[in-house]
Amino acid sequence: MPDPQPQPFRPLPAIKSKDLRARFNLPPLPGGVDQIAGLVKGRETASLQEITTIINRDKAVTQRCMLTAFPKPAAREGATLSMATTRLGLSRVISLIVADLLQLAILDTFKTMVSLELKAEDSALLHVPTDGFLMGSARFTGRATGDVLLAFPHAFSRFLTAHLMGGRMDEKWPAETIHDTVGELVNIVTGNLQSRLSDAGLPSEMGMPEVKQAVVFPTVTILGGSSDRFYYRKGEHYLGVNLCISPFSK
Repeated sequence: MPDPQPQPFRPLPAIKSKDLRARFNLPPLPGGVDQIAGLVKGRETASLQEITTIINRDKAVTQRCMLTAFPKPAAREGATLSMATTRLGLSRVISLIVADLLQLAILDTFKTMVSLELKAEDSALLHVPTDGFLMGSARFTGRATGDVLLAFPHAFSRFLTAHLMGGRMDEKWPAETIHDTVGELVNIVTGNLQSRLSDAGLPSEMGMPEVKQAVVFPTVTILGGSSDRFYYRKGEHYLGVNLCISPFSK
């Protein structure tokens, strides 16, 4: 049977990132912070070589820069990281590093909170659920401005609620309880990201998470920023993630 219609959204209070780390004993996110901090500090004076050196410390970020700058394999032949950073620009490079921090926050949160080892998935292999999604999102403003959106198929949101509440997935969970579960997970993920952005010299304030139903998984954009999308799977369940960010909004 279809889920009952949810009550009007009741905003959840934002939780400070330091409180989240203590409350759930979340580990610090490795890597990325120092890279962003170096890029932010050297924004006005760093040479292309210095920027490239900072990025080159992380193979995963280096690979993402190359793939983003030169999507076609033939274009990457003979291309260098310096060429990629010149093509992308500093703001785009920072947004790619922030995207990696967000992905680590998601993997750590689901492993710690729900004991789920999520795996990155190709979006082409995922189907659109007939009953749509629950969208959990949080907007942040400050030195960096953006939006984090997590798309939960309804079956996954019920699974997570049952796991965290200690019940069964086939129980008739109230819509408000499911919404609160999704909102709490968004709070934890974005709280971790906020902490890392502040450590990297991009302090920002996270707004209250919002949870609502949607038929499709929308691509959220921000003026002057960039948008990245990721997908994860655990068995029959999957999660869609959209990050849009403008690193130097202030």
